[in-house]
Amino acid sequence: AAERATQISFWLESKYEILPAVCGSFENWQEAPSVTYDFDLLWCDTAITADRFMKLKPYQKMNHFVGMSSITRKNNLGRNLLRMRKQFPKEYKFFPDTWILPTDLSDFKLQFSNSKNRTFIIKPDNGCQGKGIFLVRDVEKVPVDFSTTFVAQRYLHKPFLLDGFKFDLRLYVLVAGCDPLRIFLHKRGLVRLASESYVEPSGKNLQQSMVHLTNYAINKMNPNFEENTNPDDAQDGHKRSWEAVQAFLRTEGHDVDTLNSEIEDLIVKTLIAVQPSLSHFYHSCQPDDLDNSMCFEILGFDVMLDCKLQPWLLEVNHAPSFATESDLDRIVKEEVLRDSLELLHFVPEARRQKKREAKEKMEQRAMGAVKKASMDERMEIERDKARQRTSWEDQNLNSYKRLYPSEQSEQEYMYIHDAAINIWEMLMGGTSRRSIRLSQPEEEKDNDKPGSKNSKRGNTEEVKKEKRTPEQVREVVERLMAGCSALPRASESRVHRASNRGDKDSVIGSPERESAHEEHVQPSPHKTPRPDVQVGDVIKVQTNLGWENVNVRAKRTNGKIDIQFKDGEYMRSVLPR
Repeated sequence: AAERATQISFWLESKYEILPAVCGSFENWQEAPSVTYDFDLLWCDTAITADRFMKLKPYQKMNHFVGMSSITRKNNLGRNLLRMRKQFPKEYKFFPDTWILPTDLSDFKLQFSNSKNRTFIIKPDNGCQGKGIFLVRDVEKVPVDFSTTFVAQRYLHKPFLLDGFKFDLRLYVLVAGCDPLRIFLHKRGLVRLASESYVEPSGKNLQQSMVHLTNYAINKMNPNFEENTNPDDAQDGHKRSWEAVQAFLRTEGHDVDTLNSEIEDLIVKTLIAVQPSLSHFYHSCQPDDLDNSMCFEILGFDVMLDCKLQPWLLEVNHAPSFATESDLDRIVKEEVLRDSLELLHFVPEARRQKKREAKEKMEQRAMGAVKKASMDERMEIERDKARQRTSWEDQNLNSYKRLYPSEQSEQEYMYIHDAAINIWEMLMGGTSRRSIRLSQPEEEKDNDKPGSKNSKRGNTEEVKKEKRTPEQVREVVERLMAGCSALPRASESRVHRASNRGDKDSVIGSPERESAHEEHVQPSPHKTPRPDVQVGDVIKVQTNLGWENVNVRAKRTNGKIDIQFKDGEYMRSVLPR
């Protein structure tokens, strides 16, 4: 027991030899004798279930987040990013046009035309290592399999080339917390080249996977594949060091600093899109945790550069390979693992402290003297812990760079984060837990001022909020389901006032489509009969994006209809004009 008190114990369910080697290299780290042992670190190559996470003790950490499949499965990544793109078209233009098949099959087939020979890449939604990927230019070759989900993307036919070869980047991103998000990008990365010289896709070469695909598992089978022999050489082999390639690009006069900034931006925006769901799963499984430190994940972001050196996100891997088949692999992956484990701050004292706290709580519970902190008190504790942890991490980054959070980055991405929360609440039909942020919200700052109405140091009288009537609650739910905020905007209020005076045709839509409804329509002296719309009809609606085709999904007794856009957005109780 005395020896265990000074040790860190790890349990590995992994096929990679580098993991026990790295873990065993730390002082006082020992491998656990069995899975039932009181370990500090659980590492698993595959995803970990919520049930298993719920059984972890407060001082234990595991290398996956429950719910990270919302971006690591290709179809989920596409759906979540498309939702964000609808809100922010310019900010979320860093991934290719995407369709989820067979859901978007009809819209996808419209992309094919005789005038333009476009190329698309089709991927199984849960595939890996390039398995099942193929290119199509003919609508007849599009798979129609309603038992399998595919992801179709527009093929980037003008990629940036290295020595005439197409390539992509494998970047290692450590997510060390979900509330707040703690995102770090490692300076080490891999550049993976196709093993055959690139030619633009045509009907004759679509099957040449070693020209068009950059997956290492595919290209290493090519007799022409060359392993890297010098990690510092940016022109050696079909797998190269990202650091060496960056240095080479600088010598060629390219703006690498802007490129890196754009890559960091797309990483943060991708993870912010799913932060609300990650936080929900985390707090549902571990409701008493205040440290936000029981989960971490090393993600593999696959990024491709086009001919203008613009980065495009291809996919996110929840279990990037840690195989070491060359010196380059060993150098990069060993440093990524070592820096990750150091940044996670495994110390025996933290375990002992958690055990003491658990014992004290049990004693208090037995005596009936447990004092439960209020939500505001709890959030203040979590915020203080987050600030202390951030300060420590900034002193121990090694080769990692912090992308998020900082007070500056929180302010920069706050509007995107707020939109992600609203989308999640709309989809779940509930209210999200308030996110922990390092920077104090403006309303809290105002409330803390002496003499303010809600000052904690001044007037302590609670402000009673007016309770909503059942009709108001129903309106809020309908607005959230329609993709709007809970409270109407001023412009919408004007429309409601106009409708109360006699204009019965105003409709509330989603934020992107409000322009179709916010215009004040003068009542016509002669009412035009409403169109007879039936379920299954395809009709046109006018939005900010122009005229869009939608499917009628339901027809209500009051004449209103439910419609679904091609991108999957669903709007209820729309009144046809």
